[in-house]
Amino acid sequence: MKAIVQSPLYQFQNDITKVFTKTGTHILWQLKPKNNADAVKEASLYYFANAAPLYVALSPSLVSSLAAVDLRKQNWTAPVTVGANTWYRAEKYKARSNNSTEYSIIFRLEEAYLLLAESLARQNRIADALPYINPIRQRAAQPLLSASISQQVLLNEIVSESRKEFFTEMGHRFLTLKRFGLLSNLMQTKPNWKDHHRLWPVPQKDILLNSNLNPQNPGY
Repeated sequence: MKAIVQSPLYQFQNDITKVFTKTGTHILWQLKPKNNADAVKEASLYYFANAAPLYVALSPSLVSSLAAVDLRKQNWTAPVTVGANTWYRAEKYKARSNNSTEYSIIFRLEEAYLLLAESLARQNRIADALPYINPIRQRAAQPLLSASISQQVLLNEIVSESRKEFFTEMGHRFLTLKRFGLLSNLMQTKPNWKDHHRLWPVPQKDILLNSNLNPQNPGY
């Protein structure tokens, strides 16, 4: 990760309104739509307006975690009010027709920053970790973390920052929670979540071919 963040090929994007613009030098990997002028799939998947969402909306828990002054809430989410109810949609990708500015981002520099901050924090190298989380907070108009922060609080902040930064991006939340041993937190927003879902089942056809793969993972 350090080689990535130190590479002259990549530069942190300080303007939050340009994070999802395809020309950004903070983008390591992105996918072009099949046809020119097509919107990326995220632009339509998470979009709804003037009606209750048919498929998906941002969870109240996520929305409440974003402060009103957080520029991610202002620029990457949008409220939709119908009657007495208000939902929030993801608004990271904005070109829903005649798209000439956006590709689907898979991996951007901010992920490398937070992974490096996590690695350093786990070594209790607090001062070394802060330069990789504070730029993300600063861009979102959030207070910077100080060197007096404890190791555990810093790790908690990294989990929280990852959630606020990467919501609706390629399953980041699941992987972060799994890495931190926090997948049980999903029970708060996913009522069908079971603890054994942390692991996939071993395919039965593979077990039949090789009995040494037994026992099957718990819960399956």
